[in-house]
Amino acid sequence: MCRAFPTTLKGPVRIWFSRLTLNSISTFKELSAQFTSHFIGGHRYKKSTACLISIRQREDETLRSYITRFNKEALSIDEADDKILVAAFTNGLRKDKFLFSLYKNDPKTMSEVLYRATKYMNAKDALLAREERPRKRERQVDVHQD
Repeated sequence: MCRAFPTTLKGPVRIWFSRLTLNSISTFKELSAQFTSHFIGGHRYKKSTACLISIRQREDETLRSYITRFNKEALSIDEADDKILVAAFTNGLRKDKFLFSLYKNDPKTMSEVLYRATKYMNAKDALLAREERPRKRERQVDVHQD
């Protein structure tokens, strides 16, 4: 096994292996122990749900951006419970109309929260687009009058 092992290595692992002192390892168990102890620092551990509680929507952050950031963190958690995800997400939201709407009709799942967030963001975008249309018309009228 020790002779076949190096043929499977690439990159930094291959360099590490080639720098081992000749005849310094006598068993595959010894080799695997050294390998593990050398590369364990690169191992990414799953986070606990406690880290989600600290995520807060920033004052200048859009709901869309907060959702993206929250979901990225949530994906790094092993088997996160839906109730905890909902609680952590709502806990981190800024106090505004969307948070009020969530409290009014308490969502049970994270997918329900995200569905409602999408509807809220789409409605907000539609209202903004509607407000911008009359301004464009006013500018066009002003240009034609000159």
